[in-house]
Amino acid sequence: MTWLGDQLSRIADDMPERDLGTRAIEIHQRRRRNFIALAAAAVVVVIVLAATVGVRALPAEPRAAARPSAPPEQSTIKVGVVPTVESAPVFVALTKNYFKEEGLTVEPVTITGPAAAMPQVLSDALDLAQTDYVTAFVANDNGQEVKIVSSLYQAAPGSFAVAVNAKSKIRTAADLKRKKLAIPNLIGLGPLALSAVLKRAGLRLTDVRLIERPSPDMLDALEKGRVDAALLAEPFVTMGRETGHVRIVEDAMTADFVNLHTAGMTATDQWIRRNPRTLAAFQRALTKAQRLIASDPQQVRQALPTYIRMSKAEVAGVALGSYPAKLDMTELQRIADLARTYELLRRPADVRSAVVKGG
Repeated sequence: MTWLGDQLSRIADDMPERDLGTRAIEIHQRRRRNFIALAAAAVVVVIVLAATVGVRALPAEPRAAARPSAPPEQSTIKVGVVPTVESAPVFVALTKNYFKEEGLTVEPVTITGPAAAMPQVLSDALDLAQTDYVTAFVANDNGQEVKIVSSLYQAAPGSFAVAVNAKSKIRTAADLKRKKLAIPNLIGLGPLALSAVLKRAGLRLTDVRLIERPSPDMLDALEKGRVDAALLAEPFVTMGRETGHVRIVEDAMTADFVNLHTAGMTATDQWIRRNPRTLAAFQRALTKAQRLIASDPQQVRQALPTYIRMSKAEVAGVALGSYPAKLDMTELQRIADLARTYELLRRPADVRSAVVKGG
């Protein structure tokens, strides 16, 4: 017997015959509505649970340095920076108040180059400083206790180039023999990149006369004939080309140097031990700026005029690399191997010992 038949039999004694079918149908429809409502509610619960599990399964944002419960040991720090495109994340973090959000006041200090800044880092005149990785490896090779604490810049084609006065008779790297060539520092990435350029032309570093000049002064030195050539970094490559006073002889970021990681930040072991929360706060702010740049590279072009005097045309024409938020140990080893190949290091670098723990 069907369920409807059971219902008819149960209520037949209490109902007039003419109402029997009507009441049974009403009861059936009411129970059907209740069942549908219950089923709908169950579907909603299943959907909510599935969404919750799905959200939990999504990949998390890359972890930044852990946020300590206490404030930084130092509320104000001095950070050495080279006025090139490499240091842009520091200035993006400043304009976006990322350092202030971490309880830090960062005072940028212009340095002529990583090697020149190293004595200031070692003497605590600077808390942190921009470095090229070669300089950090050389410092460790010489027994100086410094660590690379964060990544900063990865070069692109045109990031570094050998340039001459537009009227110069120098046409190729081979023509640089016995010429005066300006370079930011006599130690570090500059000599390494220049060694490769010269080697391809059949020359060595000893075949040219190296002269230290800060990057912002090189264009003037070329224009006035104080040097015959210069190793320029962006944005000065573009600025020189835009004025028409400079001619590019060779791009330094080619062959073995394509997409080279060229810059990071460094501090002494002693400062790191004294200021773990300060370092973590700085790393978080810098990483936040680098992630912003990765999503919107125009942030670099907006920041450049805040620390380098440039025209809008120059800003628009700058060749930008990228700003990795994490140190790449494979890339650091690549740089160490290049430095060893070109005899800038006396022995193979212990790359991991040159990087801050957890870096």
